[in-house]
Amino acid sequence: MVCIISYLDKKADTLAKAEIKEEKFELKGKVSNLTIATLQIPGKGIGHAPIYLENTDYTVRLNPQNLEMSEIIGGGESQKIAHGLFLIDQNLSQAIDSIRDEYIKEANNPQSTRFQELNTFLDSIQQTIEKQKEAFLQKNATTYVALNHIAQNADRMNLKELTERYELFPAELQNSLLGQQIKTQIKKMQTLAPGQIAPDFTVQTPDGKSFNLHSIKAKAKIIDFWASWCAPCRALTPQLVKLYNEFHEQGLEIIGISLDDKKEAWIKAIEEENIP
Repeated sequence: MVCIISYLDKKADTLAKAEIKEEKFELKGKVSNLTIATLQIPGKGIGHAPIYLENTDYTVRLNPQNLEMSEIIGGGESQKIAHGLFLIDQNLSQAIDSIRDEYIKEANNPQSTRFQELNTFLDSIQQTIEKQKEAFLQKNATTYVALNHIAQNADRMNLKELTERYELFPAELQNSLLGQQIKTQIKKMQTLAPGQIAPDFTVQTPDGKSFNLHSIKAKAKIIDFWASWCAPCRALTPQLVKLYNEFHEQGLEIIGISLDDKKEAWIKAIEEENIP
């Protein structure tokens, strides 16, 4: 079965579905406005193909092994722009396919010169594709497709880049659901930007007492997010303990926020690392 599913409201909404018969399927429906959705085959775990729905005709060349490489032709202006991105990604897919068998074979000997050459080749292709996609999106910087791309990659951008890209869009897109999601992300990043006062929050100590960040009096505060199962975090802990012991009397406080689900693991790690 093939389905068209929308996630714009953060809940899966199946807009249409159809059985595949004799290697063909037909999906019908209407949308009130331009809607971003995905083409999926539920339960197969083979990815999904983005589709920009408008009330017009589409033709899908389904790739049942990798839905992301399914070609969607036709549609409205947004889908045509998305098809341009698809063609760029297709170049990467074809490059990977061209060396797939050899890569799998050489992976058994990762130190070999040939395996390193294949990795270098893939890295080069990947960088080229990313540059092509970025140039393509710059040419279509005020479109819904670009808006969706930014929404999907907002966590990879810094505040300046995200704000500048967002401000390129017309008010209609800025006020859309996707636009509002990006705006919310910008506000969060502004709140946590260097030089800003950290937002207040309340946490519990190991003995069950509550305190909030702003109630702690100090000249400087370090907030460390860690967990007992996080090896890099544990490796850094002795340095933080040393820093605390050296500068605490001069006004330094270090607030450790554990991401552990089990309190027992949290307490044990505190004892093992001699955290004050």
